[in-house]
This record gives sequence, C-alpha cells and structure tokens, in this order.
Amino acid sequence: MIKNINCHAGNARNDRRRLIERGVIMEKQNICLAAAEAVPFVKIGGMADVVGSLYKYLRGKQNISLFLPLYKQIRKTCSMDTVAELEVNFSENRREKGILAASRDFPGVYFIENQGYFRRAGIYGEDGKGYPDNAERFSFFSKGILEAVKLLKIDAEIFHCHDWHTALLPLYLNINYRNVFPEAKSLFTIHNLGYQGVFKTDKFPALGLPWNYFHMEELEFYGNVNLMKAGIIHSDMINTVSPMYAREILTPEFGNNLDGLLRKNSARLKGIINGIDYQIWNPSFDRFIHKKYRSFKTKFENKLFLQEKLGLQTGREIPVFGMVARLAEQKGVDELAMIMSDVLSRNLEVVILGDGDPEYRDILAGWAKKFPRKISVAFGFNDELAHQIYAGSDFFLMPSKFEPCGLGQLISFKYGTIPIVRNVGGLADTVSNYVFETGEGNGFSFEGGSKQFLRSIEAALKLFSDVKRMEKCVNSIIKLDYSWKSSVNEYLAIYRQMTES
Repeated sequence: MIKNINCHAGNARNDRRRLIERGVIMEKQNICLAAAEAVPFVKIGGMADVVGSLYKYLRGKQNISLFLPLYKQIRKTCSMDTVAELEVNFSENRREKGILAASRDFPGVYFIENQGYFRRAGIYGEDGKGYPDNAERFSFFSKGILEAVKLLKIDAEIFHCHDWHTALLPLYLNINYRNVFPEAKSLFTIHNLGYQGVFKTDKFPALGLPWNYFHMEELEFYGNVNLMKAGIIHSDMINTVSPMYAREILTPEFGNNLDGLLRKNSARLKGIINGIDYQIWNPSFDRFIHKKYRSFKTKFENKLFLQEKLGLQTGREIPVFGMVARLAEQKGVDELAMIMSDVLSRNLEVVILGDGDPEYRDILAGWAKKFPRKISVAFGFNDELAHQIYAGSDFFLMPSKFEPCGLGQLISFKYGTIPIVRNVGGLADTVSNYVFETGEGNGFSFEGGSKQFLRSIEAALKLFSDVKRMEKCVNSIIKLDYSWKSSVNEYLAIYRQMTES
C-alpha cells in the first residue's frame, strides 16, 4: 500500500513538473524578504507598510519568508519560539553571536536577535540621531539573515532587500555564500534615496569586507562608507516605489549624489507603485471613524465629528484641510508654515498630525495657540486620529519636495478626500490636476514653491464652493483602485524575470 502511495505521489510530482514546463501552472518560488521594519510588527515609516503588505499578499502565491531584527518593541508584543543560535563572523576581530526566533502567529516570519544591538528604546536611534553603531547593527542583521536561511535549509531563489539596512546582503551573498546559494538572486528596493547608510571610514573594517571594496566604484563615498551603494551595485535587479521616482533619481536634483551610479545601472532599475491595504484603509468598514460611508453624501458626518473632537468651529460649509506627515522639510512643512497666515485668513480649517523637527513643532504649535478654532495640531503617532483625519477632511495636503511613492494620497483617494500635492515622484504618477472646464482630474497638483502651493489651496476652495462638482470628484476618487493586486503582480513578474535570466 505504501508503495502505491509513493508511486501516486511520484506520478503527481511528474505531472506537476510537466504542467509547469507547459506553463499551465506556475511553480512557487522561495522568496526571502529582508527589512528593518514591517507591519504589524514594527513601524517607523512607509517602508513598514510596503514590506508588511508584500508578506501578506505574496503568501499563497509564493513561499515567503520575512526576516526582521528582534527589537525590544517586537519582543513585547509578539509571541515566538527560539529556533537556534546564530554565529555571524566577519573577521578575526569580529565574531558575533545571536538568536534566530520564529513567530508563532505569522508563518514564515523570523526574527534575528542580538541583545546588544536591538534591545533598545529606539529602532534606528534616539533624539533624532542615529545610533553610532548602526553600521555594526545592520551589517550583523544582513549577514545574520544569510546564516539563518542557511540554517533553516531554505532553498532561497530570491533575497528581496529593502533600503540601506539590508543593502549589504547582496554583497555578502556574492562573496561569502555562493557555495550555499549558487543560484540565488537579489532584488534591492529603494524606498527613499535620501537615507543611504553613510558612515565614517573607520566603520569599514567592521563590515568584514576586503579593502578592495573601498573605492569609488564600490562602497567609498566622498571619503565615507555608503551601504546603499552595496545594494545598488551588487543586486541583480533594483526597483523604486514609483515609475516617476525611478526616473527622478537618475538626475542630480533627486539623485542625492548617487545619480551617476544609478544611471550606470539604469538597465536594472524599474519603478513599481506601492499599493494600499484596503483591509485597513477603507471607510466602508473602518472601525476608527465615526460614520462608515461609501459616497459623498454620508462622508460629511465624519467632518462634523472631527471638528467637534478637536475643538474647531463646526459646520458642513467649512472646508477642512488635513495633513498626516513627518514634520520635516522634505514633506514641505516649511512652505506650509510660510503661507499659514494667508491660509488661515480664509474660511477654512487645518488639521495636522505628525512629529519630527522641533522647529516645525514650535511653529505649528504657535499657530494652533493663536487660532485654536481654526487649526488643530497633534504631535506623535495616533492611528485612530490618522484614520479620522482622512475621513473627516475635505482635502489632504502633501506638498512634499520629493516623494518616492507616497501612501497618503492613495489613502485619501479611498476616503474621498481630495489630495493637494507637489508634482513629484509617486505623487506625479497618481494625482492629476483638476480641470474646471472639463471636470477631469483627481486632485490638485502644483510645481514650484509656496506661492504655487497657495494657488492650489485656492483652487480647492473654488471646487468646494461648487457642491455638484465637489460631489462628482469625491465619488470618482473613492472608486479608484490602488490595491496591492497590480503591484504584487509586477513584483511577481520581476521575480520570474530574475530567475529565468
């Protein structure tokens, strides 16, 4: 009987192989996601949403493993089992030990622990400064992933690495682990070129690399060490999180001194727009908002709730401009501050949630103190309030000076909150300027500085005054589909292309 079962199993495998060869079915690939953060485990920026969504929506389509550092915050909230001890060696002078743990609740999710590196209050640093040993922390994490995959006996086909924190992995793969993973490929995703993992030269020996990797064609960068260069140079493919940003980073304006290197490697560069998880961001069943809705007619109740909650003047006729962002120059907060006097002189209200630069915190707090019934500012991260701002605002402000993809404008679409954005990066890919003559467009997009930003706000007020046009625009953008379906399919296509080449 056992022989018959084995015979049938063998026949099934042969049948499956023939179907794969004929293209009738697709064989699942072994994909290892490597990132410094991912929802629902730990989040600092938008990368966490992207990596968490890739894990969520690729599962079932591929064999997915996700590797994260075991931060103090994760240990407090996630149940896990210890798998094994890890030995991660770099040189005679640097031999590290760690622990590999596996999540009990999320299949294929693994954590790399080193108490000295990751059991800290902050993820990357504290008080706005990075930890002085971040080069050691994330080189350990990058090489530790390869050791973990080796130990787990995963026949990895693709290592999908995210931003500078895991940029060393493709290089370590090529020079230290080719005997273990002879066919494995690496994909390097740039979420934000503004953060490259640049360290002083004295950190280079800790990386465990030969000195012939420290020159301008490798990791040397204006006399320093640049970890992101390792990912760009040594990965098999590179992608960014929007097609426009993939083009922008080839220019001096947006290339952050890596535009020459990226132009040299542009044949391996592709832009894929991020998606939104509509199981989290959807006013039809959002548990955080006051009134669930699907159209313009019932949305306004959320505005009244938000106004009352924040102590603003209440009224359907008062337009509310929301903003959920990091308070930094990149996000255009400086230009918003420049025009705030003009903005608040109009019949409107402004609601801001965010944290960041103390200078902008002070400026915005000053305006809120001066006009408490017209502007509300909340500092820190508040998931509930963020959802309520998206639902309760009429317009969403995103005057970013550069934006690799942007998630805020995509979320605002789903909530029928019309975005006002600068025409850069992923914002340019997704927001088309509203044309009053034709009624076409899904938001307001401007080029230039604070004057042009103010003009877009004025155009938004003009649209708000025309209820029929406003209703038509809101109902149109709610129907836009920026789910992960198309984005995941593009990543699947890249994976196939890499393994077939």
